[in-house]
Amino acid sequence: MIKKRFDQVNRLIKDRLAFEKIKKNTPENTPKAVLVSIKHHTVYHRFFYLLLKFYKLSGYNVYYPMDFATFRNIRNKEKYLSLIIREDNFLIVNKKYKPESYIEITDEMFSPDYFSSYFEKGNNTTGVYHVPMSFHPLMYHHGIWNYKVDLNKKRINSIFCYGNFDSQAYLDIKRTEFSVVPRTELLSYFESKPEFLAFAGKPDMLKKIEEGSLERKYAFAIKEHFELPMEDVRETLSHFNFYLCCPGVVMPLCHNVIEAMSVGTIPLIQKEYSDVMYPNLTDRVNSIIFDDLEHLNVILQDIFEMPELEIAELRRNVLQYFQDNLTPESVIEHLNNSIKNKEMVYLQAEHRSVKFLR
Repeated sequence: MIKKRFDQVNRLIKDRLAFEKIKKNTPENTPKAVLVSIKHHTVYHRFFYLLLKFYKLSGYNVYYPMDFATFRNIRNKEKYLSLIIREDNFLIVNKKYKPESYIEITDEMFSPDYFSSYFEKGNNTTGVYHVPMSFHPLMYHHGIWNYKVDLNKKRINSIFCYGNFDSQAYLDIKRTEFSVVPRTELLSYFESKPEFLAFAGKPDMLKKIEEGSLERKYAFAIKEHFELPMEDVRETLSHFNFYLCCPGVVMPLCHNVIEAMSVGTIPLIQKEYSDVMYPNLTDRVNSIIFDDLEHLNVILQDIFEMPELEIAELRRNVLQYFQDNLTPESVIEHLNNSIKNKEMVYLQAEHRSVKFLR
């Protein structure tokens, strides 16, 4: 009991010191400003961090006036949400710095009911804006999201995939309204193919890339074998023509597809997954889309026979889609236009967004 009380007092003191420190943050010399008047930040967790981070990366001063209680609530909650407090020189919380001119974002502008357009409105997105999926939050936090990558290197004509394939966690999506093939089943499907290859570790992967032995393979970097370092993700993706998009835990969307598209690696993606990306991906324009495993089997028979000119065109379109829709600057531009036009903005809330489907 005494230790628990001591820990509580110790945390309170640390929080107070951190609050006093953040109150000293001052605006940068820019006329661009966003005022955050959102109280239900915990609904969106990591996606709220990403929203504010995109404003910051787009050259905005982010004003978020708050009291100590709100500060503590954010600082000690979900780890990605707390980054808005823990990153240096991110927020301006002191009320005395509130600017005269700003864009204001409020609770009423946003909804976590992200998939209502797909399930209830025939995927009609007129008059709404879906804030798109993005890289893993830590890529932005650590400043590695825009590492320079050579996009003109000769690519390996293979399908690459990486990530976690935990057999328990990634079956949760089967208990939702989505009908995508879970990533564990996709792994089992590809494992049965003679072209399947799972890297034993990073040295093994690099060796095979360098020696050119990966042509026409289904190459997997499975987290259970080794974890691909985050700073190496985009560089690794840039070696391959195609990327197999596996759905997330409870919804099709996952950050991996955005990381792949950022380097022009062409998504091989199930239709329902592509349909909840906004704007929707288009088959043979900026993606290769399959309906189900039977259709995927047909696609795999000739995917490696695609002419290089067609692959190059697809790659250009993928990169253009990324530039137009997925960079921090393009997201904020679209978001601000939607706010100006008083459109509803759908912001991901992961599990909470999926719960609306029930």
